[in-house]
Amino acid sequence: MLKFENIAKVGDVIRAYDFAPMAGRDDAFIEGVVEQANCNEPGFNAYKITVTAEKWIKYETKATKKNRIGKIVFVPHQTTFGEFDFRIVNLSKMV
Repeated sequence: MLKFENIAKVGDVIRAYDFAPMAGRDDAFIEGVVEQANCNEPGFNAYKITVTAEKWIKYETKATKKNRIGKIVFVPHQTTFGEFDFRIVNLSKMV
């Protein structure tokens, strides 16, 4: 089983970090609604999400050409490097 393959189901909202948060560096992540929980992309299994929020230096609150809000993104269930315990968080379970 891959590290994060069972953390969310269709309809859940997840946050996927680009890299581990740390002191002195802004967090970078996307949040989105899971459209497909086990999408088999060439070379990896992933969540297919529609992005609802993105943080890269600052929040982008509406869709622009500079962000991914409203777009489909694939979030791998596991990565070969840069993996950490909370890379994907199910925000639906935190409510």
